[in-house]
Amino acid sequence: MTPRAALIVALVALAACAKAPPPEGPRPARDSAPPPAPPPPAAPIAKPEPPPRPPLGSVSLTFVGDINLGTLTFPDGVPPSEGRGLLDAARADLQADLVVGNFEGVLGDSGITYKCGAEGRRVPDPDTLPPKPAPARRSAKPARPSPPRACYAFLTPIALAPRLVEAGFTHLNLANNHANDFGSGGRATTERILDSLGLRTYGPLGSIAVDTLRRGDSATVVGLVGFTTYPHSYDLLDIARSASVVDSVRALVDLLVVTFHGGAEGARALHVPEAAESLGSEPRGDLRAWTRAVIDAGADAVVGHGPHVLRGIEYYEGKPIVYSLGNFLTYRGFNLAGPLGQTGVLRLEAGPDRRWRRVRFTPMSQVPGQGPAPDSTGAVLELVRTLSREDFGERAAQVREDGEILPPE
Repeated sequence: MTPRAALIVALVALAACAKAPPPEGPRPARDSAPPPAPPPPAAPIAKPEPPPRPPLGSVSLTFVGDINLGTLTFPDGVPPSEGRGLLDAARADLQADLVVGNFEGVLGDSGITYKCGAEGRRVPDPDTLPPKPAPARRSAKPARPSPPRACYAFLTPIALAPRLVEAGFTHLNLANNHANDFGSGGRATTERILDSLGLRTYGPLGSIAVDTLRRGDSATVVGLVGFTTYPHSYDLLDIARSASVVDSVRALVDLLVVTFHGGAEGARALHVPEAAESLGSEPRGDLRAWTRAVIDAGADAVVGHGPHVLRGIEYYEGKPIVYSLGNFLTYRGFNLAGPLGQTGVLRLEAGPDRRWRRVRFTPMSQVPGQGPAPDSTGAVLELVRTLSREDFGERAAQVREDGEILPPE
């Protein structure tokens, strides 16, 4: 075979190999069943329905002004018999689901206060105790002791605190200008003692009272927030922040009552000015602006104390504002002359619709060394009626002869 013929034969053989299909591999057995369907999406877990809320019921709230059962910082500042009987004449009017007062001072049997001097004053001390009788064998008359320097820091003996429970009190406001008379330790001791007696406190920063009042099948949640003008408590000098505090509590309760301790003090402080008030150089708040701001934020009523006298009552957006309830029980260290001895008990009653269906003021008066007693002269109601009309005009509450408080006509 010639070389040319051999080359042709080789090329033909190579072309035949290139066109030959590759050998088939074994075919997999055909599955007659269709592929499995994807699993259905998991059904959402149903959340259990909350139990139905009980219907709102009718509730009653009673408020009084300043309370100081006695103090170790004044001679004869502590009542005899541990204060038994001081609240007997008022007890019938201190009956309600919540009975609320403003506790002026600190509970304790001894302590040091720096309120009346940087050097501090230990209480009790010899200046506040009765002079010891002279020995019988001496014929010389003992020297008359000089009167002690007045120090308006109030330390109430612990043994007097049960009188509040016996009278029917359930809650005490501690947002006031005497809560810090013996420093932070005195505040803590006061809260601890009152709590041990079953008395709820509110007013210090972080302390807001929220109570569920049950009557039969009904339940009403009531909130109490207290304000004053000092850093240890909710501060009414900051109106915007006060409104924020009230707004934050509003959603948690059915009824919200805001109390405050502010304003000028004394017999000349009967009227509520249309401006900020002060005690000396100390700011005490623009109370008209502040009270209306907290009602705009959600308060159902505002109740005040601090001036040591009664003040007028106005209605704003259909809600009552009671600017001061005066001195309720102030055994020693408080002037009770004239209007300073006039006081009373405020009662608020709400129906299931969360509206005040009744507001009533029971007039009372205080005699030095004695507790509050009902006033039958009509002078207390006449004072509140006059102050309301003179200060608030068309917004003034109507004060009837029987003590009923009504919105303006």
